[in-house]
Amino acid sequence: MGKRQQTKSASGMMPEPTTIAEVQAFLRGIESRRRSFTADNTPLSPLRRRLIERIRRAFAGVTCHREVRVLLGAEAEDEYYSAEAQSVLGLMEERDNWEAIPDDLLSACSCALSYVGPHAYRFLLPRFLIGALQGVVEIYPGSSPSNDPEVFTRYQTAYLDKAQRNCLSDYMNLECVEEGRIQRNQFLPWEHDEYRTDYAASMDYIGYGKLLIRRFLDREKGGC
Repeated sequence: MGKRQQTKSASGMMPEPTTIAEVQAFLRGIESRRRSFTADNTPLSPLRRRLIERIRRAFAGVTCHREVRVLLGAEAEDEYYSAEAQSVLGLMEERDNWEAIPDDLLSACSCALSYVGPHAYRFLLPRFLIGALQGVVEIYPGSSPSNDPEVFTRYQTAYLDKAQRNCLSDYMNLECVEEGRIQRNQFLPWEHDEYRTDYAASMDYIGYGKLLIRRFLDREKGGC
C-alpha cells in the first residue's frame, strides 16, 4: 500500500491497542473497496490523452514529505478515524511517486483530496486528475463566485506552479467541452483573481466562463 509498513507511530512509540484496532479496521475497509473496483476501459479522447501527458510533465518529480496526512490518512479523516490512527497510516503512505498509486487504491480513497494540506494536495492532484480523466474517481476542484470553498481551495493550491495550475484549469475546461457546455460556472482561485482584476468592470461571471472555454478551444486548435 505504501513503502513504509512500520507499526510504530511518528513519535517512535508503539501505538495503543485501540489505535492499532482502528488502523486495522480502516485497512480492512480499504481492501474491501479495492477488491470491488472495476476498471473503466472506455478509450480516451485525444483531448484527454494530451492533457494526461501535460499533467505527467508538469508534476514530474513532485514528492510529499511535509505532511502526515496523504492518501490513506486523508481518507481516514473523512471517515472520522482518530489523529493517532492517521499518524500510523502516515507511515504507510506513498510519498515519492504519485504514479505508483494504483487505480484500485485511488478509487478506495476517493474522498482523500478534500482533506489534505497544500503539499499533499500538490502530490496527489496529478494522480486524481489522471484518475478522473480515466474514469477512476470524480473530483470537484472549483468554486462558484463568492463561494466560501474558494478560501480552502486557495490554501490547498498554494504551492502549484503555473504549469500545474494550467493543468487543473484545463481539466475543468475539458469537462465543459466534452459535456457540450459553452461556459464554466466553477472557477479556481487564480481565475477568480483574473476576473476581479481584469474583467469585473466589463463582464459578469457568465461572460468570463465563456471566455475561458474559448481560450481553451483556441489553444487546442493551435496544438498547444
